[in-house]
Amino acid sequence: MELEIELTEDPIKPSLTTQPNGRLRLSFHWRDEIRRVLDLVSHPLRSDVKDGFIELWSCDESSRSFEQVNETTVLIRSKKDD
Repeated sequence: MELEIELTEDPIKPSLTTQPNGRLRLSFHWRDEIRRVLDLVSHPLRSDVKDGFIELWSCDESSRSFEQVNETTVLIRSKKDD
């Protein structure tokens, strides 16, 4: 399952949602702590993907891709092997 983390400066409530492309997106304010966020959000697959989000969050930068969505928001995804 593809995972992505959306970090934003905008004041938002943390959420875990399934995107139209099938990816699970964890969204939260950049100052929030990811483990606490994962405990707060609800989603049928949360317990199955919690470790995957922690791994994506903490992995080497060379293993992640970053997409600047706008001036306040960045998406982090695992890099695909070519």
